[in-house]
Amino acid sequence: MAARERGNAIWLTVVASLLWGTSFPGTKWGLGFVGNDVFFLWLRFLIGTLVTLSVVLYLRKVSLSIFRSPVIWMIGAFNAAGFIMQYVGLTITTASKTSLLVDINVVGVAIISYFVFRERLGRLQVAGIAVGCLGILLLTLNDELVFDPEQLLGDVIVFMAGWSWAFFIILNKKLLDRHTGIELSSAAIVTCMVWLTVPTGYLFFTGADFSVEAPGWAAILYLGLACTSAATLFWALGLEGVSATASATIMLIEVLTALALSFTLLGETLSSAAAVGAVMVLAAIYMVAATGTGEREELKSA
Repeated sequence: MAARERGNAIWLTVVASLLWGTSFPGTKWGLGFVGNDVFFLWLRFLIGTLVTLSVVLYLRKVSLSIFRSPVIWMIGAFNAAGFIMQYVGLTITTASKTSLLVDINVVGVAIISYFVFRERLGRLQVAGIAVGCLGILLLTLNDELVFDPEQLLGDVIVFMAGWSWAFFIILNKKLLDRHTGIELSSAAIVTCMVWLTVPTGYLFFTGADFSVEAPGWAAILYLGLACTSAATLFWALGLEGVSATASATIMLIEVLTALALSFTLLGETLSSAAAVGAVMVLAAIYMVAATGTGEREELKSA
């Protein structure tokens, strides 16, 4: 690939990472203007699905035959489960901690790959896993070095969301030899939306509050257009010019963006222990991702 093409691919990946980074504080803010978090999520993916399908079909970048694969529906299920847990968790904990606890799934992928695919773990990766585990523990502590009772449940829920996406990535790896990144990422958005229809329908028939204030609609449109459709397409196009390892390293920008916006726009803070944990988690993500095992969220739309 020519240098200019690789440069364009890097910039596409950077833009995707920046957009995904805004999704954490954007979601946290938008949740304050809706009656139900799952309905909010479903609307986001409905918009993302309509836009993404329109674009990829126009560009002839996807084959509808991919939806015959049971694995792609499993991918969509793990994607939907991860997002539901992230949205529920965000109502309890902060956007800054959520971005860190979700993106630690890079470490989860390395662990799962070791047991499922027998992929060898290098010394740097093993060290990264250990650093990440300690960082996660510190993230949940307050200034008194005890678990924060107000946010602990949310921390646990978003951490489990990260593991859901780790399995989602593992399943995605099974299809990478048969489909392009754009095909898989587009199918993941569509199947996720379909799965989200199930709990949304249940909530509708049980009388859940589906009210959405004007700022909530603004958040939904932004998340659907920018963070679900555009970011995913930019990332997939970028992956055509850079390796998965390079993409994984560049994607650290996502966490840094989420942290910066959460601190400046939402006024969030971290305890001293959590701040140290945040640095350790970032280091762990880099240590594991930069070595190539456990590629970054192949189809993530955070």
